[in-house]
Formats: sequence, C-alpha cells, structure tokens
Amino acid sequence: MKQLKSKLLYLLLLVTHFTYGQECDKLLQGSLYSFTNMTNTGSFSKDLRTYYLSEQFKSDLKSGKWGGSVTLPIEGVPVTLGMDFTEDKYSEFKNKILSITELNISQSFFQTSFSTIPNTNLYDAYVECVRIKEDVSKTGFIQGQNVETEDIVVFTIYYRPQAPGDAMPVVQSFNVQPEGSIISGGLTVGQTLNSFSFLVTAQRDTEKDLILSLVTNRGNFVSKSAAEGTFSSSKELPIGTVVSSMLNFDQFSFSTKNNEKSPGSIWTSGKSKWSPCDGRQLANSKYSRIASRNNAPDLRGVFLRGLNKFDVNETSNPDPSKTNPENKLIGDYQGDDLKSHNHTYLSPLSSDKIRGSGGYAPENPTAGTTGNTGGTETRPKNISIYYYIKIN
Repeated sequence: MKQLKSKLLYLLLLVTHFTYGQECDKLLQGSLYSFTNMTNTGSFSKDLRTYYLSEQFKSDLKSGKWGGSVTLPIEGVPVTLGMDFTEDKYSEFKNKILSITELNISQSFFQTSFSTIPNTNLYDAYVECVRIKEDVSKTGFIQGQNVETEDIVVFTIYYRPQAPGDAMPVVQSFNVQPEGSIISGGLTVGQTLNSFSFLVTAQRDTEKDLILSLVTNRGNFVSKSAAEGTFSSSKELPIGTVVSSMLNFDQFSFSTKNNEKSPGSIWTSGKSKWSPCDGRQLANSKYSRIASRNNAPDLRGVFLRGLNKFDVNETSNPDPSKTNPENKLIGDYQGDDLKSHNHTYLSPLSSDKIRGSGGYAPENPTAGTTGNTGGTETRPKNISIYYYIKIN
C-alpha cells in the first residue's frame, strides 16, 4: 500500500511538473507578445520566426531593445546578431532564419534569447515561474515576478489547488487601478479560473502605482507595480537624491539594476538611473532638465555641508553659530581654511630685569619661527565612501 501511495505521489509530481513547465512557457510567450507587439496567430514558434524576419525586429535590435545582441539556436547551432550589425551580417542572419519553418522552443532557447533583454524582467519572471513550479509545497494563490517595461506591466498570477480534484476559484471581484489600464487578460465576476497561471497586461503610467486586485471564493490576490517617482517603490528615490555607498560603481550598478533601461545595458546619462558624483556630463537626464545642471556634482575628496536655507518660503533664521559665513549656493565648492584667531604669549624680558636674577637677555630680541608640524591638510577623522546621485 505504501509503495502504491509513493508511486501515485511520484506520478502526481510528474504531472504537476509537466503542467507547470507548460504554464511557465506560456507565461514567457505571453509576456514576449506584449514586449514585441508580435501578431498572435496561435503558433508562438512561427510568430517568433515572422518577427525575427521583420523590419520591426531590425529596428528593435538597433535601438537596444534586445540589449547588446540576440542569440537564436538554429538547428542546434547558436546564431548571434549584435545591435551594431552590418547589412551583410543581417542578411546572413535572415537567410538562416529563412532556412527553417519554425523555431524550436526550449528552456535553453529562452535562456540564451531573453535573459539579456533590458527594460524588463522578462526572463526573471520565467525563472521565478520555474522555481514556483518546483516547490510543490506551495498551494493557493502564489505571488510571482511581474514583467515591467516603460509602457506596460504583465501581472503574473499563479494558483495551485491544495489537492487533485479540488474545485478551482470563482472570481467574486477583479479590477486594476487606475481604471482603464487593462489591455488584455481581464477577469469577470462569476468566471471560474481554469488554468494554473494567468497573465493580465495593463498600460503603465510611470507616475502612478498600478494595482491589481482579485477576490475569489478560495482566496484573494493583490499585486502592485510601483510608480517610478514615488517613495512607495523600494527601488526608487526622487531625482537629485545623493546617497553614500560602500559599493564601487560596478557593484552599485549591479545591485540597483542601474542600466536595465539603457541600450546595451551600459551606462548612459539619458537612461541609467544613477550616476557617480564625479562631475561627469549628464546630458538628456531628468536631473539635468529638472535642476538645470549639465554635470553631476563632483564630490570626490570632499565633505557635504548643508546650505543656510533649504526653503525660500521659510522665515525663521538659522543658528548663527552654525551658518556658512559665505552663504553659498547649491553645488558651490568651498576650499579648506582655518578660522581667524590669535594666541597670547609672554613678551621677552628686557636685560635689566634679567640681570637681577643673574641671567642674560639681549636688549633687542630678534623674531623667529618654529618648525612645521602637522599633515598636508586640516581635516576631522573620516572614512572614505562613494557618492551617487539619482538622475533618471
């Protein structure tokens, strides 16, 4: 009996694994339709082949939508085309695509083709789906990785019954805020969910939070895509914010996905989120437009100091003992200095006063200087740090 139960459990796991494997492929395929605006004819492999032969793909690759390059396995051989391709190279790539009727879809294909796409966490969503698929301990509604671009969000919803034969959830209410955002995949009241994963594509406004809410008779599900310019997103801070970090720029860029929206996934002032505070030019950045400044502040080797006034409408005066006497403007540099001061000392005694004690001093003592002491600058105790500024 125990052996029979073990075999049944094993078969159930195989079926679950296979089913979720198909669901993960559908997730990535559905997200890719939204990402590329491909025409959906019902055959993903044929649609993808048509897209790769189109002028739209050529334009997308040139603009950096696919990162630095795209790699396709054609008859088992990986073929790569970079964003800086020549017409001859593109013709060679196109001829190889024309030699097949459809692309064979596999996990390695997804990995080599989609893991380098900037502007979206498309492949991360696929990896998250596979992880959820393999964790059979999770049941009910499961939060997955959403796919986000500058224009759309593809919400991913997973549902796993507690046991085989359990009834699927029935929708009691469903909405995406702001209203009118849904592009495809909307659910209706009374609808029975008939799949283990669902995609809901919504138009994105980067200035507003996008919130999906689903209530069913078997549980609720809420997912949010935060606006880029609000504190509600743990990933975002207001333009012009300066932060300190122990990470160098490569490490900082990796941890913040700094260049995910930048063509080729390299730093550009127009698309990257953060810049080192090293005085570099920031043309076309949101920071340069808002602050009317063309360069990042150069904070190399200097300390930060608050201005005398932060709000022009504030009428109270700052503490005079703490203010900057030079009344500087934002971004102004101030060199090191010592506050004007004096020292008291005993004047040299005349020879008349010293003779009475048996000593001797010249009538006209000459001035002299002491030897140098100290280092190369005046400074407090400090620790070195990196500074970065939010520019997009």
